[in-house]
Amino acid sequence: MKESVITLIANHLLGRKYWVNIVNWRGTGRLEMTSKIHATAEAALQHRHDIESTASFVWVETVTFRSHKDYRVTNITAERL
Repeated sequence: MKESVITLIANHLLGRKYWVNIVNWRGTGRLEMTSKIHATAEAALQHRHDIESTASFVWVETVTFRSHKDYRVTNITAERL
């Protein structure tokens, strides 16, 4: 997929846009980010549906952020952040 010139400039100046899901452990007050950082909103949405099918977690929200680090090729766990 080709990126527009505006997108390329924004990525260079501000960093690429990524999405991460925030979950709540059922029965506790613990809120944590999941172990995957997604390069597309669609991937984050699919992961949300996977989370909602478990008995351990409740999806809270999907957060977007920008970073100059390239997270598109690997899954980053919360411990390594």
